[in-house]
Amino acid sequence: MLVLVGAVTVPAIGQQFTSPPTPAATATAPDSAAAPKVDESALRFFASQGDSRRLDAEIARLRALYPNWQPPKDLFSPTPDQDPDLARLWQLFSEGKFSDMRAAIAQRQATEPDWTPPAELMTRLDEGEAARRLVNASEARQWASVLRIATDAPGMLVCGNMEVLWRVAEAFVRTDAPKRALDVYTYILNTCTNPEERLATAQKAMQLLDGPDLDTLLALERTNPDGTREFAGLRDDLLRTRVGRAAQDASATVTAEDLAGLETLARGGTAADDALVLGWYAFRHGDAARAVDWFKLALDRDGGAKAAEGYVLALAATRRALQAEPIAYQWRESGADNRKAYIDIMAGLLSTSPPPRLDQSVVARFAPVVSEDKSAAGAQALGWYAYNTGQIGTAASWFGTAAQWAPDDEPAAYGLALAAARLKDKATLDAVVGRWGTRSDRILALVSPEARRRLASRPASVAVPPSAPATPPSRPQLPVQLNTPVSEPGYPAPLAAATSPEPGAGRASPSSGGRGPGQCAGSTEAAFRSGRISGEDAVARGWCLLDLDRPMEAVDAFDLAFRISTGRVAEDAAYGKSLAYLRLGLTNQAQVAAVETSQPSARAVELSADLLSQQAVAAYRDARYVEAILALDERSRIAPEQQDLMMIRAWSYFNLRDFPSARRLFEALQAAGYTEAGAGIDAIMATTRKWRS
Repeated sequence: MLVLVGAVTVPAIGQQFTSPPTPAATATAPDSAAAPKVDESALRFFASQGDSRRLDAEIARLRALYPNWQPPKDLFSPTPDQDPDLARLWQLFSEGKFSDMRAAIAQRQATEPDWTPPAELMTRLDEGEAARRLVNASEARQWASVLRIATDAPGMLVCGNMEVLWRVAEAFVRTDAPKRALDVYTYILNTCTNPEERLATAQKAMQLLDGPDLDTLLALERTNPDGTREFAGLRDDLLRTRVGRAAQDASATVTAEDLAGLETLARGGTAADDALVLGWYAFRHGDAARAVDWFKLALDRDGGAKAAEGYVLALAATRRALQAEPIAYQWRESGADNRKAYIDIMAGLLSTSPPPRLDQSVVARFAPVVSEDKSAAGAQALGWYAYNTGQIGTAASWFGTAAQWAPDDEPAAYGLALAAARLKDKATLDAVVGRWGTRSDRILALVSPEARRRLASRPASVAVPPSAPATPPSRPQLPVQLNTPVSEPGYPAPLAAATSPEPGAGRASPSSGGRGPGQCAGSTEAAFRSGRISGEDAVARGWCLLDLDRPMEAVDAFDLAFRISTGRVAEDAAYGKSLAYLRLGLTNQAQVAAVETSQPSARAVELSADLLSQQAVAAYRDARYVEAILALDERSRIAPEQQDLMMIRAWSYFNLRDFPSARRLFEALQAAGYTEAGAGIDAIMATTRKWRS
């Protein structure tokens, strides 16, 4: 039986012993003259110690070796002639102190050269040491070593060494020999009788085998004395295992019956595990809406970081990223996957054009995470958000940071070049074009008309990689808050949330026949160049060019539409021309265009407020703080002053050393829940304290 086990479990042993002469064979041979001599010293020692577990294992081992052998009737009787040293050695063996055994044997042999330890004792010692090496190799996932050790010491592959058998079976699976693992598990269930070990064997097999192999193995279950099947309780676990594996592999599926069965268990239980498995299965098989429900249930049941990660990803996949953001932020420190999920969620939100309306705190708390992780994707997203909300200086700073962290990231370089062009920062623009001009047509197009023509002739999917917004925002979103003088060290100044939609966003001009910003300008190119174009088409062309971030060309289109049109079309043309000049940062020209014709009162107020907002922002950026305050005063007469503009006013007072006025505004903003105002209060306190000292 011993060699049979070896032949079944370890191929090398099977090759070595085709018809092995074993002790068992000798014991059962018909011409056997005498019963074999069996070393029962270990058996008697375990009996004397009352160690029933080891005693049963030793009896099973000896019966496997010697089928005709029976335990002695005087097993529990004292044996006066027993060598006391052997008892001590067996005690050391039972305690796993193999080194001490070797030392004790060597010491006795040194004092008694003629003494020879029993062969059984040495065999068990060798096997014990081999088993320890095998376990260590298994823990280190050195599967070839596990099988080699088992080959060299096949005597330990018996029911009494269940841990060894389990690890040998796993080694076969890890070395792509699942049929050999099945042989090991089959041997255990056919031979070994300990109920707990049999159950554990089936559980371990369920983690490593599947399909017909596992069905074959579970069919070996026995009937308990009460008539129940010994593996009945594993059927639910097997169901969980099947669905769990498919939840990790999008190419694997399970039957509708399996899914329904696990759903019943999930709803009827109180733990998070089943709901979590169902969430990942649904998510990885394209049903994010169902995944949201299961992940939410798992999270409510204290499913931990994985439930939070899945919930966040599923919400994002169902276009509910804003709903996912608080959960993602809450769990961001729970693990690398949660951290990545938070950054990915925010990157998707911030890169959207037009940008979503976000609370200031949502954006502000993302920046430190990006800086801590040196996340180029996060920095780039902050750059696009700043750009899309008119904070061009902050955008340039974040794009520059992203390009520093990921020098070979073209979208980050493109964002930096775009921002530099808007800021008229020729040095930065030239540097980016010099590095990327031969590799990126869209970066080269910022300075080369030929590259622009080449780029315009390509499909959008070729011209613009999907990792960055296809185009900059179609119209500026004002009012906005730019860099504040006080910010956290190590990353660009906080961004302002987008608090109001830009004028005319998402609206097609009524006189354009319903054609709005999304219409392609190519269809009107020839008519425009020849001058044979209607005012409506010229306005539509202007909106399209703004969408393509070609505001100067949009000015020409709107200007032509204004000159050849009257009424509402002329109003729309003047309005579009004003927005195009705002895009270019040409506030004065935008004002001229705005008054070229009358506008509806609501649009006139909106446009005037936007113009004054940009004047205030531009003045503040240029450190012309008095002009910034005057522009804000004029704007406040026609529209309520928003919190982000109040911040500009407060910082302007701060820089003019009017600390009482600045403090009054900062405190009012802080009381209204605008947490960034605290930085202004701190700056005032630091400055005035320095003066006092």
